Amino acid sequence: MIYISEALLYISFALLTGTLILRLVPAKNKPEIKTPAWLLPACALLIPVLSFVPIHELALRFSTEFELSYMEMLRSILADVSMGKAWIWTLLGSLGLTILLSLKAFREDKHMPKVALFILFLLIIWLGYASHASSLSAFKGLVVHSAHFLGFSVWIGILFVAGWFSQNDHHWAAFLKWFSPVAIVCVLLTLIAGFTLMTFTTPQYVNSWMLPYGQMLLMKHLLILPLLLFAFTNGFLYKRKAATDSSFKPRPWIKAEGIVALLVLAATASLGQQAPPHTVRETLQYEAPSSLFTSLFRGSFSPDMSLSFTWTLEGLLMFAAALLMACGVIWCHRSSRPWSALSMGVLCAGFAYLGAMFSLSA
Repeated sequence: MIYISEALLYISFALLTGTLILRLVPAKNKPEIKTPAWLLPACALLIPVLSFVPIHELALRFSTEFELSYMEMLRSILADVSMGKAWIWTLLGSLGLTILLSLKAFREDKHMPKVALFILFLLIIWLGYASHASSLSAFKGLVVHSAHFLGFSVWIGILFVAGWFSQNDHHWAAFLKWFSPVAIVCVLLTLIAGFTLMTFTTPQYVNSWMLPYGQMLLMKHLLILPLLLFAFTNGFLYKRKAATDSSFKPRPWIKAEGIVALLVLAATASLGQQAPPHTVRETLQYEAPSSLFTSLFRGSFSPDMSLSFTWTLEGLLMFAAALLMACGVIWCHRSSRPWSALSMGVLCAGFAYLGAMFSLSA
């Protein structure tokens, strides 16, 4: 339940961010986009509801451990824990945003997206304040987590809205002309912030693969590979394809890229509700290793072992298969087969995962 709520929370942020940014863009620089009138208020209202789920789970668990009532523990979390304090501000900001987005006069005002985006930015800051990273390093964690989430929300939000709510293919070249550089900046921001987060949340990256958190982190990183491939084909190969094929439709490709982004969001949501293993050996003293790791690791498992990455024949074959699938994505773009490209993109991540696992040694 908590992973589903976290994924829906990220999707709500992305839809709000993408829709509001696109409303600031002139009509000549974007395809015609229509979103249901209820969508934005619903997303804004869902934010405090979905972000309350981990607080609810925490209150349930700690009320049993400390022999307190649920309400007493909940009151303590909201008053004393950063996650609880951030949720109170999130609740107030989200309710205000919901009311504004529900007012017809405000929706039609040209300054509405700017005001709403400012409130949304504050909500992202409060989300960063409640993160694991912020609990480890107050200011650095807040800034890096917020930057990571902001970059991803802008990039994926615009992608979602343009792919799933556009009504036609008009002005697509003009849209990509400004969206491609925005996406590049967002990708760089997301990657830099993500790797910075890893330096103090998961310093033992390869060793962390023994744990469920590390496995999910590896999957997330590998799913970014096909996402970047789709971003490359949609952003840079579109002009060449459109010039040679007048029947080429870009929207299915944006939708396919959005599906890969959803998989990345799902992995991110799972990571958001797990404590990062700062010291893997200590974490393994009270947490079981990943069943995926133990089933794929060719050696015998020991909580005290340290993993290293070495080239093996099996690993090289899997990496070669991943490279072949990556080339297949490019080939599918040239032959206008978006859903085949989606399958190959997912297989690319899958083969790369197996290559990484088969290349481990103790």
